[in-house]
Amino acid sequence: MKYPDLPALPKISVLAGVLLCFLFPTQTLGQQSKPYLDSLLHTATANYPLIKAKRLQTQSLQYAVKYKQNGIIPSLNASYQVDYATANNITGMVYPQFITPISGPPSKGNDYSGVPGSAAALNLQWEPITFGQRGAEVELAKGRLQYGQADENLTLFQHRVNVIGAWLNYLLVSELIKVYRSNIDRAAFNLKQAQTLVISGLRPGTDSSSFQSEYTRAQMQLITFERQQDSTLIALKELVGGTLPAGLVVDTSLFKTLPVIALSDTITTSHPEVQLGQANLNANELALKSLKRSILPKLTLWSTGYGRGSGIAADGSVNSGNGWRFQRYNYGVGAQIAFPILEVFRQKPLWKQQELITASSREQLLQTELHLNTQKEIAASNFKRALQSAQLAPQQLHSAEYTYKGIQSRYKSGLINYYDVIQAQQLLFQSAATVSIAYYSTWRALLSEAAYSGNLNLFLNQYGK
Repeated sequence: MKYPDLPALPKISVLAGVLLCFLFPTQTLGQQSKPYLDSLLHTATANYPLIKAKRLQTQSLQYAVKYKQNGIIPSLNASYQVDYATANNITGMVYPQFITPISGPPSKGNDYSGVPGSAAALNLQWEPITFGQRGAEVELAKGRLQYGQADENLTLFQHRVNVIGAWLNYLLVSELIKVYRSNIDRAAFNLKQAQTLVISGLRPGTDSSSFQSEYTRAQMQLITFERQQDSTLIALKELVGGTLPAGLVVDTSLFKTLPVIALSDTITTSHPEVQLGQANLNANELALKSLKRSILPKLTLWSTGYGRGSGIAADGSVNSGNGWRFQRYNYGVGAQIAFPILEVFRQKPLWKQQELITASSREQLLQTELHLNTQKEIAASNFKRALQSAQLAPQQLHSAEYTYKGIQSRYKSGLINYYDVIQAQQLLFQSAATVSIAYYSTWRALLSEAAYSGNLNLFLNQYGK
């Protein structure tokens, strides 16, 4: 399973900073703080079609277990038949496949005239003792049920990770829009100031047109940001099943606080992906056990009671009317034990195949554990570095604000040209965007570490606090 990885922090390209959030495999969600995120997760769990499909598959496997357990119930068949056939019979054996025998004693000659007959029967067949075969089949069905449950849990876990990641992406784009609107306000102020200075003759006329161009460019970029916000919101709707919970509000607390508790080490075996691999291994081991039990003998008990009518009397005379009513009644009981003596030789290649499949699933489980442990280490390192960057980013913003104020005063005094103002304005915006992206990246790294640890509470217990 591939979870979102923490990317390198952007190099302050404004648009690149926004596009950063789309480098993660996500889908979207949105509202304020923990309560709304909980609502999103609940809605997605209840409405997302893939989760519902996995849940239904698990329910079907529960009935598969019940079916195997019902193998202890005897088979009881009631039947009634009527027929019209000749009575030309001959003694001796004939292989029964594809041939329907004509009942009755041998006939003295060929008589092709048909006579009616009828029969009814009640037949019971029961296998009370299977020497472990039925038990092995029940265990195998339960093993497949456990695999289905593990698959459902993994699907739900992965989807919750995607929903949270999508929610974070939506918050980032929304926050960057706020930052960019502040940049537009600064551009509008600079434009108004330049127009005033041009009218007063303190600045050349080209300054006014240059600031107008910058203001227009900023407005066009805002439209691009808003389009990305719409896209993340639409993607979020898909993740929760098509309809967002009521009360969507952009949560800004994410960009004011940072995670403060380092994640404690968790046991890899508790990860849903490892549990799925373990369930697969168990199911394969039970399948091998069931195959080996299939060559054991079976004890079958049976009983029958039936009535028979025939249009031919015991002396060979024909009375067609007697064929429609029962003339003889019989019953029988019996027991049979069957030993498939040569079946072991036929089954051996199948056993070997299943042994290799089981060994393969064991190695796949080891590979999953190795991968998750490696990714946990990488996620922990990413979280540590992201936290360090997020702690430094506000210092850069403070310096950019100080520089911008100073350059504004110098421009108003006629000491510098418009280009320096625009450059300082862009640096201020990029610094503000970097702070938002740094905070986002820290929370995203925390989500990644929680995902590879198999415990989303490591993220949820800190988010919204």
